[in-house]
Amino acid sequence: MPEIILEEFEDFYKEQLESQFSKVKKVVKKQISEIRDNLLEIKVCTDHFLEAGEGKIEEKSMKSLHFFSDRIKKEIDEIEVPEEDITYDSMNDLLNSIKRLFTNINDIAKKSLPKFQKQVQAEIKELSYKTRKLGNKQKEMDDFLRKKYTDLKDAEYLLKKIPKLFSLKDNIEHVKADLVSFEKELEERKKEQEDLTKMLSTIEKNELFKELDKKEEELSQLRMKVNNQFGFKKALKKLKFELEKDTIHIPNVNVYFLKDFLKSPINALMKESRDLPKFQAILVQLRHVLEENKLNLKTDVKDKTIQQINAIFDEKSIQDDIDNLKEYYSEIDGIKKKIETEGLAVQREDIKNKISTNTVKLEHLEHDLDRKNKDYLRHLSSLKTEREEIQNSISKIINQEIKINITFSF
Repeated sequence: MPEIILEEFEDFYKEQLESQFSKVKKVVKKQISEIRDNLLEIKVCTDHFLEAGEGKIEEKSMKSLHFFSDRIKKEIDEIEVPEEDITYDSMNDLLNSIKRLFTNINDIAKKSLPKFQKQVQAEIKELSYKTRKLGNKQKEMDDFLRKKYTDLKDAEYLLKKIPKLFSLKDNIEHVKADLVSFEKELEERKKEQEDLTKMLSTIEKNELFKELDKKEEELSQLRMKVNNQFGFKKALKKLKFELEKDTIHIPNVNVYFLKDFLKSPINALMKESRDLPKFQAILVQLRHVLEENKLNLKTDVKDKTIQQINAIFDEKSIQDDIDNLKEYYSEIDGIKKKIETEGLAVQREDIKNKISTNTVKLEHLEHDLDRKNKDYLRHLSSLKTEREEIQNSISKIINQEIKINITFSF
C-alpha cells in the first residue's frame, strides 16, 4: 500500500486520474484547444471589421466600430480557458463564459451595427459563421461532459475534500500550540500559588498570629457559653410584642434595652454599667410576668424559662463573663495593633489577595485547557474520519489501496 504525504497527495491523485481517464482527458483537451482557436478567430474577425471600415465609414461611425471591436475583444480576453487544471468545474465555467459572450456580442451588435452594417456585410457574415462555429463547439463539449465525463466528474469531486484535510491539520496544530501555551502557563500559576501559600504559611506562623488565633478561639468559646444562657429569648420577644401592643403594663421597663438585647445580647450587656442593672431588672420583670402567666406560654416553656432566669441569679457568673469578654476584646485589639505595627497584617492581606486573584486565573486556565483539549480531540476525530472516507473513495476509483500520511509540526 503506497503512503503519500498530504502535501503531495493532490498531485498524486491528479496523475492517477490523468492515467485512468486518459481518453476522456484527451477529448476535452482537443475540445478546449478548438474553442481557444475559435475565440482567437473571432478576435481576428473584429480586426477585419476595422480594416473594412477604414476610409469607407465616417468618423463618428468609425468610433462605434472601434467600440464594437474593442468590446468583443475585451469580452474574449476575460474568458478563462483552462490549460493545465482541466476539470469539470473549469470546463463548465468556460461554457458559461461562452454563453455570456454570445449574449454580450448580441447586445453590442444591436447598439453598434446599425451605424455601419452596410459597409461591413461580408465581415458580419464572417462573424456570424465564427460564432456559430464556436456555438457548435460549445454544444459538443456540453454533450460530452454530460454523457462521457460523469465518472471523471465524480472522481474530481474528491479533490474538493482534500483542502478540508489541510484545514483540520492547521486547526490541530493551532489548538496544540494553544494547549502547550496553556499548560505552561498553568504550571507557572500553580508554582506561583505554591509559593504564595508558603509565604502565607510563614507569616501566619508568627507568634503574634498564633496568639491572635488562640485568643479569638477562646473568645468564640466564651461568647457561645454566654449565649447558651439566654434560652429565654422567645419569652422576651413575646414580652416585647405585648408591651408594644400595650396589652401588658409594667412600670419602669426599658424597652430600648430590651430591643438591643434581643438584637445582640452580648453587645447589649457589654454596654451595660457595672452589675448589669437593666439586664437584671428585665429578668425580674419577665419572671414576674411568667409567674402570673400573662404571656400565655405553654407550661413547659414557662417553667423552663423561669428555671433559666433563676440559674442566672443563683450562679451570678454573667458579670464575670462580660468582664472576661471585654478583656479578650482588649487583648485581641492589642495583638492586632502589634501585627499592624510590624506590617504583618498588610503583608498577609496582600498575599491573600494575590492568592485569590491567582485562584480565579487558575480556574479560567483549567477551563480553557479543558475546552482546548475537547477541540483537539474533536479535530483529531474529524481528521481521522475525513481521511478514511477520502482514502476509501479514492481507492475504489483508482483500484488501489492508498494511505494519506499526515504529519504535524509539533
